[in-house]
Amino acid sequence: MRWKALLALAALLSACQVTPQTGQGQALEALGVLGGTEAQPTLLGKPLDLSGASLAKEGEAFSGTLLPGMVVQVKGEDTGTRIRVEALEVQVELRGPVANVDLQAGTLVVLGQTVYTDANTRIYEKAPRGYRTLLLSDLRVGDYVEVQGTATDTGILATYVERYPAPSSQVETEGRVQGLKTEAKTFTLNGFTVNYAQARVEGTPQDGVWAEVKGTLSGTTILATKVAFKGQGQSGFGTSRRVELEGPIANLDEAAMTFSLLGYTVDFSRAQVVGNLTEGSYVEAKGQVDGNDPTLLHAQLVKVKYPKTRAPKAEAKGQVTALDPEAMTLALGSLAFYADQNTLVKRDDPDGPMAFGEIQVGDYVDVAYDPATQDAEGRFYALRIEVKGATGSEEGEWEGPVQNVDSANYSFGLLGYTVVTDASTQFEANDQTYDQAGFFALIRVGDWVEVKGTLSGTALQAREVELKGRR
Repeated sequence: MRWKALLALAALLSACQVTPQTGQGQALEALGVLGGTEAQPTLLGKPLDLSGASLAKEGEAFSGTLLPGMVVQVKGEDTGTRIRVEALEVQVELRGPVANVDLQAGTLVVLGQTVYTDANTRIYEKAPRGYRTLLLSDLRVGDYVEVQGTATDTGILATYVERYPAPSSQVETEGRVQGLKTEAKTFTLNGFTVNYAQARVEGTPQDGVWAEVKGTLSGTTILATKVAFKGQGQSGFGTSRRVELEGPIANLDEAAMTFSLLGYTVDFSRAQVVGNLTEGSYVEAKGQVDGNDPTLLHAQLVKVKYPKTRAPKAEAKGQVTALDPEAMTLALGSLAFYADQNTLVKRDDPDGPMAFGEIQVGDYVDVAYDPATQDAEGRFYALRIEVKGATGSEEGEWEGPVQNVDSANYSFGLLGYTVVTDASTQFEANDQTYDQAGFFALIRVGDWVEVKGTLSGTALQAREVELKGRR
């Protein structure tokens, strides 16, 4: 959560000045959103070398998987081509049950807080073999989720949402304190009553201050085990330090020349701004933390990395089979898409934005799109195009709706290809594994599937097939 990020970053910064180290690189303190891939996470567009790193999550040792979209605080060394990490901590803003999902607005409500999603938001759940990606439409009321991103008074701009396999009464939340009753040791937070009588308390309880709470949910009451009342100057930054931030911005105030980013107020009045700042856009900010207010960053450089766009309602993965750079259109087999200047186009290796014209026929891509928005030719509007690279004859991934099913020959159509399976193919649906006959008794036309395998002509030899739902 935000106060932990600042406290931990303060401790790290006090031990490490940002000064050049001859022959080694430059010391780095950063708070940002992971990019890249599960196999090679990146930060600030550079791969992370985690070989000598200590990993933590919310102050406890972490041995899980680092995934794109996670918010992390890093201490390490920038060697120019990579970041050699000494310490990394994953930061969580919110954890609790989903009370509402609004597909049109691209939002969900958790513990009274609105969580905003867009094409930059990654949604996951644990699967038997690693993690699977989800869409907002996959989430249901009652699901237990973890949220990371930029927290504000009006909600959270989410970069990472994880659905847990089972509900839990353990929750985390934050917001402005209202209706404080010091004798009863209660207050209201986002419509919930917080009882902190048995909690470990940090800071001074006051109405109007920002509070971050961990505890157990009972109806509309949170029985807190830990509460941090956060006021200016409480984070422990004694002197000005240089830091780098990366993530989605909120509360953009063009008159005051400030915005919110990952728990900081960023003053960009004296910064070089590259790109067009808009509410929700994804930026990199470099600057110095104010010596008197540890939540204020005086930026020297603000660079817009990705535009804000809407939350996607569908995804497709596959190899680009047709491309028109001038018209900004592409096709993955039988599925065709169009893009515009608001489409988020990025690559995984090296991680970062790219121009649509850099995409090539043969590239493997992940397209997040809106199936309700089509052009005159029937192409779907692409909200995000993520280029995974050209793999040639190596294994790739394809995702989309099943077009036809041949149960006798254990094959089906996908994106205009024929998916061929055999006894060695692994099948999965609803977190269960199936044999070939059992899986083909289950699937039908229109089901959404993901296939990993090798393409030869129009035949796709499948190594893994996963039924992802009926959308």
